[in-house]
Amino acid sequence: MSDTNRKLITVMLVLVWISMGLFFEVGGPTMVDLRMKFNTSSADIARSVSAQGFGIFAGALAGGLVIDAMRTWKFLVVTLAETIATVAVILMPFVASLTWLWVMFFSVGTAAGLINVAGQRMLIELWRDESASPMHAMHMGFGIGALLAPIIINPFLAVLEYGSVNASSNDVTLPGGRDFIVIKESRVNLAFVTIGLCSATLALPVFLYPFVKCFRRYKNKYNNMDEPEESTVALAQNGIVKRLLVILNPATYANGNFKLGLTVFVFIIVLYINLVGGEQLFGNFVRTFSVDELRFARNEASYLDTVYWGSFTIGRLTGSVLAHFISMRKLFLIDLFMNLLAVTFADIFAARGKNFLWAFTAIVGFFIAPLFPAGIAYINTHIEVGGMVLTLVVFATGFGQLLYVWIEGLLYEAYGPRTILYAMQFSAIFLCLISVIFVAISWTRKRFAINEDQTPVVTSGEDIRMTSDLRYSDMNTSS
Repeated sequence: MSDTNRKLITVMLVLVWISMGLFFEVGGPTMVDLRMKFNTSSADIARSVSAQGFGIFAGALAGGLVIDAMRTWKFLVVTLAETIATVAVILMPFVASLTWLWVMFFSVGTAAGLINVAGQRMLIELWRDESASPMHAMHMGFGIGALLAPIIINPFLAVLEYGSVNASSNDVTLPGGRDFIVIKESRVNLAFVTIGLCSATLALPVFLYPFVKCFRRYKNKYNNMDEPEESTVALAQNGIVKRLLVILNPATYANGNFKLGLTVFVFIIVLYINLVGGEQLFGNFVRTFSVDELRFARNEASYLDTVYWGSFTIGRLTGSVLAHFISMRKLFLIDLFMNLLAVTFADIFAARGKNFLWAFTAIVGFFIAPLFPAGIAYINTHIEVGGMVLTLVVFATGFGQLLYVWIEGLLYEAYGPRTILYAMQFSAIFLCLISVIFVAISWTRKRFAINEDQTPVVTSGEDIRMTSDLRYSDMNTSS
C-alpha cells in the first residue's frame, strides 16, 4: 500500500477516535438531565452509564475472536460499530425505561470495544514498526472527542438553581428530597441526537470506504493493507477448536516462544488495569474533589473537565511528535517517570488551593495521556500485537476503569476527597515499578526479522524505527 493511502486511512481512524470520544463521554454531562427525565435517582442513572464498561468487555471479546480472520475487511467491523453507537446514542433519551437505557449504554460500550480492537489492529498492520507516532495521533482523537462532547451538549442542558420549592410551575423536587428551580428547560433529547449525528458525520469515511474497496477490488486495483504474516497465517487452520486454541495461545504472537508471550500478556494486564484505572479515576472525580475539598462553584468546577481533556489531547499530540524522534523504549520510560513526577507533586500541592488544582489538573492530564499508546507501541517491539493481544488490552482497560472507580467511591465515602490523590499516587508508583522491572528483564531480548531481500535483521525495543517491510517473526534471548 502506498504511503499516501496509509496516511489517508490513518486520518480516517483519527476521525473514528474523535467520534468515539463524543459518543463514549455523553453520559457524564447529561446525568442530571437524564435523572430529571426518568424521575429517578443519581445511583440508577449511574448504574445505566456504567453499562458501557460491560459493553467494552463484550465488544473486545467479539472483536478479538474474529478480527485477525477478517484480514482486509476489518473496516466492516468499524462500520458496524459506528452504526451501533450512532443508533444507540440517538435512541437514549427516547427509551421508555431505565432497563432500555442500560441496553443503550451497553451498546455504546460494545461499539467502543469493537472499534478499539479493529482500529488499533489496522493501524499496526499499516505501519508495522513505524506505528508509534500514528498510534499516538489516533488515540489523541479520543481526547478531542471527549473535550468537544460537553461543549456540544451544554447548550441543550437544563439550567438549575437549587433552593426552596415555591408555587412556581418550574419548581421540581429531585428524588431524595433536593429541591431546585428550573431556570431553563432541558432539551437533552436534542443533545443526544446532535452527538449521534456528529459522530456519524465524523465516521462517514468508514461508511463509504467498503464501497470504494469493492470497486477497486473489482477493477483489480486494490492492494491488501494487511499481508499475511507467519504468526497470523496459523489462524487459517481448519477446525474451530484448533483455531481458537491458536488465537488464545501466547506463543502465537511471539513466534512460538510461550514464555515470552505469557510474560508480555501478564505485563499487559497489570499495566493497563492500573494505567486506565488511574486515568479514569482522576477524570471522573476531579470535579467532585474540587467542589467538596476546595468549594468550587458548580460552573467553575465544570471547566476542570475541559482543562483535563484539553491537556490530555495536547499530551497525546506531543507524544505523537516525540515518537518520531525517540526510540520507543526510551519514550515509554520517559512517559512513566514524568507521570510519576506530575502525580507526586499533585498529591503534595493540589489540595492547597484552587490555583494549584487548576495547574495540576492540566499537568496530570498532559503527562498521563501518552502512556496508553506508548504502551501498545512498546509491546509491539516484543510481540506481534494481534487481535487477541488488543482484546487483552481492552479487557484490562475496562476492568481497570471499573475497579479503580468502584474502590475510590468506597474510599471517598469513608475517608474523604483526598483519597483521590492517594489512589493516583499508588497507581503512578505501581505503574513505574512494574514497567521498569519488565523493561529490565527484557533489555537484552532481540527480535529477528526478515527484510524483503531475505536478509536477517536484528531489532530490539531500543530501535524500532525501521522499514515497514519487516515481518514480525523470531524473538530470542541473547546473552
